Amino acid sequence: MKKIVLFLAIIISFSATKLHAQQNMMKMQEAFKTYLKDTVKLADPMVDTVMAIHADYRPQMRDVYMDQSVSQADKMAKMKTMRDEMDVRYKAAGITDDQIKQIHEYEERQRAAMMNRMNNGGGQ
Repeated sequence: MKKIVLFLAIIISFSATKLHAQQNMMKMQEAFKTYLKDTVKLADPMVDTVMAIHADYRPQMRDVYMDQSVSQADKMAKMKTMRDEMDVRYKAAGITDDQIKQIHEYEERQRAAMMNRMNNGGGQ
């Protein structure tokens, strides 16, 4: 009986952690959408395009980031290649170079904030 209760507690804990991560991802996406609308001055269809491009590359970027068999320099090179591919798609969608620059600035601030959280033990 104790094993069952422990197992259920572990399952509930994992579920809560996953839910929390999903909620954080949704908040981050909403903040990015707001930034695209208010700061980059993109119309809703363009915001949706940028979000779709990000969604296409997010799993690949996560895989590169999580790959422990690759050096940091190789990870950065792979990430740059993906960002360059994203830029080509942005330009094809009609996003200007200045708007792309603003998107990159936002992404860099987000990366810096993530690294800061990681270096401080993950606290928010």
